[in-house]
Amino acid sequence: MMKISFDRSGGAIGKDMHLDLDLNTMPADEAQNLLRLVNETGFFDIPGDLDTQVLPDEFQYEITVHSGRASHTVRTSDSTMPKSLQPLVKELTMLKILES
Repeated sequence: MMKISFDRSGGAIGKDMHLDLDLNTMPADEAQNLLRLVNETGFFDIPGDLDTQVLPDEFQYEITVHSGRASHTVRTSDSTMPKSLQPLVKELTMLKILES
């Protein structure tokens, strides 16, 4: 199925986050929601490096999705993140917070 790696760094307090998810081992409803979000973002069509203009105190994100033989990484920040990617980033952030 799919694996997702999520990293968030920077921010005013500098508290980094790291999350590795294997959708095969997650509850079906959570896995389906993440799969839907990845598909809705058009994740594999988003350019890989969007964090060229990082502003002070904003978060930087690195998201890697492995799906079958395809793998894609997107690096972005709060100010350069496409709107389509925001729901996926919010969901991944919440999953990490709930995990802690």
